[in-house]
Amino acid sequence: MRPTPALILRRRVTQLDTADPTAGTDAGLRHFTSVMTGWTEPEVTALAGGPAVLAPSEVEEADEMADGCLLLARLARDQECLVRGPLDRTRQHWIGTSPHELMPHRRPAPDRERFTEPGGDSGPPSTKPFHLGLYTSTARRDGPGMWRMYLDLGSSLHPLPWQTWELPVTDLTADVLDIGGACDWAAFVGRYPLVRGDDVYPDWAKAARDFAGVHMTLRAIVAAQGFRIPVADGLAAAPFWDIESVLWLRWCFSAPRLVEITQPDAGP
Repeated sequence: MRPTPALILRRRVTQLDTADPTAGTDAGLRHFTSVMTGWTEPEVTALAGGPAVLAPSEVEEADEMADGCLLLARLARDQECLVRGPLDRTRQHWIGTSPHELMPHRRPAPDRERFTEPGGDSGPPSTKPFHLGLYTSTARRDGPGMWRMYLDLGSSLHPLPWQTWELPVTDLTADVLDIGGACDWAAFVGRYPLVRGDDVYPDWAKAARDFAGVHMTLRAIVAAQGFRIPVADGLAAAPFWDIESVLWLRWCFSAPRLVEITQPDAGP
């Protein structure tokens, strides 16, 4: 018998809670990153025996199960802004990586001309688009954030050197939407639906009229990653964000400041 969504969530929370309870926040965030990057679309689909769908009655239950995650509770005591929000606008980092053959036009520094406010077309439908805006993650108090932790796990798509930039959010009028759980994700997609076939995606261009950025928190990732969720126009496509991130739909920053360059290991 295939696992139900509740069983899948319980397995996910169990994996997260294997983190050493005596370890610090950094170790907990690294463990979260290593666990959630393993919850890929093929993994979830294989486990569920097809698309994993939360019934309407299970959406709130998913948030409640995330609330029962001991790792999230420990992280929230030190970094509640990552777990539930609100976003800490003073600690946003963007990391530029070197070009790759699949992404030859990648740049090592944030560029206002490259990351412009989207127009009337959202482009290809996606729950985490890479054709508009830019992504930041919240830096730790003594170093880069979860995006750097993800890179440290190793990925051929993101070759060294890496340039870490601090992006001060100086537009005080910029409204950022915190996605704090599966219910919030469903409400967001339901408010800005982009229907494509049997899936409903966020219409990011429409969302940009109301919000400068969308903040995906750790609680939302635990509760919603990999699940299709009912909304008014059908089933929201499953999100896969892995780590705490903000998708900025408008440029809201003063001059970016380079804080670190990570070079390839030259070896002995």
